[in-house]
This record gives sequence, C-alpha cells and structure tokens, in this order.
Amino acid sequence: MSTLSRDDFPIYYSEDWRHWKDPECAEYIDPTSRLLDRHAVGTLAGKAALICDDRPLTYRELLEETCRFAAGFAAIGCARESRMLFFATDSLEYVASWLGAVRGGVIPAVVSDAHKDHHLKYFLEDTAAATLFIDEEQLPKLASIAGELPATLSRILVRGSAALIRGKVSGAEVLELNAVRARGTASFAAVPRHKHDICYMFYSGGTTGTPKGITHLAHDFVIVPERHGAFWSYSQDDIVLATSKKYFTHGLWPGLLIPLYWGATCLISHGPVAGDTVAAAIEKHRPTKFVTVPTVIKLLLAEVDRKGVVPDLSSVKFAVAASEKMAPELFERFHKTFGIELMDSIGSSEVTYEWIANRQKEYRRGSLGKPVFGVRIKLTDEQGQEIQEPNKVGDVWVNSVTRCLYYWRKLEQTQSTFCGPWTRTGDQLYFDEDGYFWFAGRGDDVFKVKGLWVSPIEVEAVITSHDAVVEAAVIGVEASDGLMAPRAFVVLKDKGLDRQAVASDLSGRIRSQIGGYKVPDRIEFVEALPRTPLMKIDRRALREINKKPPAR
Repeated sequence: MSTLSRDDFPIYYSEDWRHWKDPECAEYIDPTSRLLDRHAVGTLAGKAALICDDRPLTYRELLEETCRFAAGFAAIGCARESRMLFFATDSLEYVASWLGAVRGGVIPAVVSDAHKDHHLKYFLEDTAAATLFIDEEQLPKLASIAGELPATLSRILVRGSAALIRGKVSGAEVLELNAVRARGTASFAAVPRHKHDICYMFYSGGTTGTPKGITHLAHDFVIVPERHGAFWSYSQDDIVLATSKKYFTHGLWPGLLIPLYWGATCLISHGPVAGDTVAAAIEKHRPTKFVTVPTVIKLLLAEVDRKGVVPDLSSVKFAVAASEKMAPELFERFHKTFGIELMDSIGSSEVTYEWIANRQKEYRRGSLGKPVFGVRIKLTDEQGQEIQEPNKVGDVWVNSVTRCLYYWRKLEQTQSTFCGPWTRTGDQLYFDEDGYFWFAGRGDDVFKVKGLWVSPIEVEAVITSHDAVVEAAVIGVEASDGLMAPRAFVVLKDKGLDRQAVASDLSGRIRSQIGGYKVPDRIEFVEALPRTPLMKIDRRALREINKKPPAR
C-alpha cells in the first residue's frame, strides 16, 4: 500500500497505515531461519529466546532443539506435507517440536488440550493426521478412544511416559518424545517452503458449530511479524508474556513467533493460568509486553482483592487484551490499580493475527483501536452496502493477504466466510468521528425484542458496572409468550448477597440506562460462566443451560 492522500480511504485509517507497505516475500522461504538461525549467531546467540517455568533456552539452544526434533521426526518417518496434530499445552518440547515440524516440512495442527476425548477423535479424523503429539496428562482421553483411532494415524508421540497407552492401540506406533529427540541431530537443513504452501493450522473454537481447520501459508512468517512489530514496536529488548496457550493464535503469534522474529525473549508456562502465577511471573521476569485476555485481567484483579496487595507490574510498558469484549470499568480499574493503560484489540485465527488494535502511539480507552498495518476493513449494513459514516453498526469484513487459505475439508463454510480477498468475521462494529472502532456484538448473538435489535454486549455492560458483579453474559431466549427476550447469567463477588435485591437493582439500572425492552425476563445467578477451550464465554452452552428448569 503506497503513500495515499487523506481522502483516499475512510477516516479510520491512520497516517502510518497509509504509508505502510508490506514486505516483499521471496518465492521460497524457510520460516524457522527467520525466527532462529539469524539470531543463533553473533550477539543474540547466548540470549534467552524462551523461558519456560524459569528454565531458559538461548537462541542457539532453541535452534539446536528445533533441529533435533526436525531430524527426529524425519528419522521416524514423518513425511513432508503430512499433518501432526498437537493435543498438548505449552512446554519447551511443545515449542521446539512445533518449530521442528515446520522446519521439516510437516504441518502442525494445534488444538486445545481442554477438549474432551470425543473431540480428540474428531480432530484425528478431520486432519487425517499421520502423527499425534500428546502430553502424558492427556493420555486417559486417548485411551478411552483407543479402539476407534483412524487408520490414517501412524504414530503417537508422548511427551512424558507412554506407559498408559502402550498395548492399547493397534496400527499406530507409540513413541516417547525423548526417544524421538535422541534420534535427531543438532543441525538439520530446513525444508524450503513456497510462500503459498500450507505451513500450519489452527482450529476454530467451535462456538458456532463444529470446529473448523484453519489453513495458513508460509508467507505469514514474514508479513505478520513485520506488520505487528512495527505497529506494536517489538524489539530485541522486549520480554513478552502472552498468557494464552500456543494452540491459540493470541498466544502463538504475539507471545512466541513475533518476539522470536525480532530477537526478543518469550515467557511461557506449562501450568494453568491463574492470577497469582501471572502476577508472580511478571514480578520475577519483568516483561515489557503483556498480552492477555479479559478472563486473566479479572483473575489478576481478584488476586489483588484476595490478598490486599498490588503486585509490581511496573516493567510492563504495553498491555493489550483481546478475545472478548471488556466492560468499561475493567479498563478503569486496571489503570487505577496498576498504573498501566490496558488496550483492547480484535483479531481472529482466520486472518492472522489482529486486524484492529490500539497501540502505544494511538489509542482510545475502551475502543478496539484502528486497523493494523496492511489490513483493510469495511462495514456493511443489512442490505450489504458499505457504511461510510460514523456511529452506524455494521458487519465487519477484513481484507488481508494473511487470511486463511480455506477451512480444511469444509467447502460450504469456506464459501460463506471468504469472498475474494475479503473475510466475513461475524462481528459487528462501528467507528466514531475520530476513526476508532467499537465493538457492538457478534452477528449471531444479537436478537430482536419487540422488533428492536438488542446487543448482549450493551446489556452486559450495564450489569457488570454493578459493584456486586464479577461478570455476566446475556443471550436471547424464547419467552413464555413465544417472543424473544433477553436472559442474563450473572456471577457475583459475594455468594451470600440477597440475590433478589441484586436482580431488582440490575433490572432497574437496565431499564433506566438503555431501555425497558432490554431488561432480562430472568436473571440467573451462577457460580461461573461456561467457557470454550479458548476461554471465551460459551453462549451455546448457556443456551443449553437455558433449556433446563431454573435452580431453586
């Protein structure tokens, strides 16, 4: 995108965006050389590329581990262009194996290890993966489907002991990961990839149907780090903590691949994310960039409430969240508590990575920000016409060369989501007079009450502004009169509060602030909101809960 005049694009494009030009990408590239080889010599060779649960690995060591796994995979027969399903969580071995697969021309397909056994069976069948990488902790799930494994699965690589699964599967070789590594060597010539080769895969969270395989190309390894490195000012001086696991685009790209590209240090942890562990990691390792999700922000603030002590987050110079809409008071409380401006953003696995975001140079509290360099945005109305004026909600379309090539084995979903260079995201946004975008909801979440549109986000914002509320979710349901009505699910800070009084207060606030037709027909108090494996609120699960009689 060459230099253009101010009038050539809508007001939401920044001056820097107008001057940005994506880097040229060679026809054939080696992604891991961009991330590791060029740093594994000279001044950065001895610098920590990765710190996992206090164990550091230098750039030279991470390159050697990547090569050992790439060579080990080749030695046991992992064919180029075959798929390796990762059903595991963050570890040094996970990272080195993922990078080793890419280096050896194998396609890593990552899914959350929070999925159930029947989901694992689906992923194995859908990917037709020849190889499964699995943590020892997840073997009970594999054991429960041992007699139903697809014929396409040739080998199972276990991080840890494989004792639980040995002798229980037929047709697939079971190997412990350490043994595979031992067959490798400290150097391995990378397999060149065409810039348009499928190089890695994610899976969608499955909130709106069966999880879909998201195919991405080799050129991402050049374009994505260059865009986001410039947009968010990554440098080799950064220490980056991204709390999302690496099976999530919001963990893999900002917390691993982009930092490695720029010679920075990445912090990862094998264990589950909790407020105390995140606070301890920040105080000990002093990250400069903190990339997270609203759930973790709430956990951090809850930890402050529990202990009455504010952890030292002063090393953090840039904090950004994504994945879900955050209530306005969350931004305000984070800033008041830690003295750090928390920035919002929005992106998707389909597009890689964020497409609208705030940044250090240009932000507005509570907004999503402005388009990331190299990404074009348009909003369309119900008639499909492009929206040009501020403060009008529309469906979001994203144009980026880093978009998913297609949904794996999902023709109809591919055709409905991707139209030429544009990706239909399913999100609804609007932009203000200064060009900042604001979240209005998901297109599949909004519903009509008495002929008027209701966005769950708007109702949730009023509910979560109440001092007694931790979080809330609103869905549309068919009420007793056969018409649609909002229904709210609310988590309270103090379980001993008078729920009837709180519900009455919340209804009054909603009626006075945003309108009586948006008042929920029922407010249900729950211990916790259901979440997808990617830690987003699972509205489909809430709809299932709604079908059951209310608790007394």
